[in-house]
Amino acid sequence: MQAKGKGYTKIFILFLLVLLAGCGSQSASTNNEEVKEDSEKLEKVKQVTNWFAEPEHGGNYAALMKGFYKEAGIDMTIEPGGPQVSPIQIVASGEADFGITQADDILLARDKGIPIVAIGAIFQVNPQALLYHADQNIKDFSDLNGRTVYTAPGTGYWAYIKKAYQLDNAKEMAYSGQLTPFIENKESVTQCYITAEPFALKQQGIETKYLLIHDSGYQPYGNVIFTTEKMVKEKPELVKRFMEATTKGWEYYKDHSDEVNPFIHEYNPDLSMEALKYGAEQQLNLIFGHDAKDHGFGYMSQERWNTLQNQLYELGLIKKKEDIANAYTNEFLAKN
Repeated sequence: MQAKGKGYTKIFILFLLVLLAGCGSQSASTNNEEVKEDSEKLEKVKQVTNWFAEPEHGGNYAALMKGFYKEAGIDMTIEPGGPQVSPIQIVASGEADFGITQADDILLARDKGIPIVAIGAIFQVNPQALLYHADQNIKDFSDLNGRTVYTAPGTGYWAYIKKAYQLDNAKEMAYSGQLTPFIENKESVTQCYITAEPFALKQQGIETKYLLIHDSGYQPYGNVIFTTEKMVKEKPELVKRFMEATTKGWEYYKDHSDEVNPFIHEYNPDLSMEALKYGAEQQLNLIFGHDAKDHGFGYMSQERWNTLQNQLYELGLIKKKEDIANAYTNEFLAKN
């Protein structure tokens, strides 16, 4: 009897194990289905930046890292830019939903019939500058006459500065993203972001100074977030969710850049942690100061857009002056 009882016990235990395994399998399957279902609920979105991953895009990467885009129902992909990448062309063609560029590039594109719209400005004061060796006798933009200047072809700021400061003898050279030509020619000048190149060169023992483009009188917003007119018209709720998550990311990066920088470093291993820290510190007031203090992150004023449009028109870089309200909107920003 005892032997028979043990046999029944073994059979019962085996039955329980099979039952539990089945329940476990069903539970795992249910969890996988829930994860898949949640993933399918997210809307796939791509944004393309205007350069390789760096602190200037810190809030966007913070929103990705902290899950703010997911919380907004967005399955986000951030595609880094570079010297041969045109965010405007990529977004206009529908290959990406959102992009980052300069405010003047928005107006130049619209003048060519490309229907893009600015929906927020990361930088209130553009970090673009003209960099020169510290031992050079340069005090003002007028001192650039006769020097070699490395700038990206067709930039609005250079056309403005040449005319405003009568730089008839400056030698223009195309900026390639490399600093070697500038390093080798101590009398030359190169475009830069004050949040990046001065630090990189100092690490090489090269002391520099710069002239901030903003101080020349040419003041486009920097790193402007944009999309297409079609997106604004057909998916305004998505644009709103995207900007809310992005704004939340920038507010987080402002106070927790040291936490987010290793994540950015994964996207751009060539940028050192020291450089990331430097950039995050240098850009704080450029992003959160000025009008952003009163109106919040991303704010853009009609006055500055009108002034920029007039400057581009007077320079002959755009052929017409449209209603500036078509080129930008604050409607997707947090209301202060």
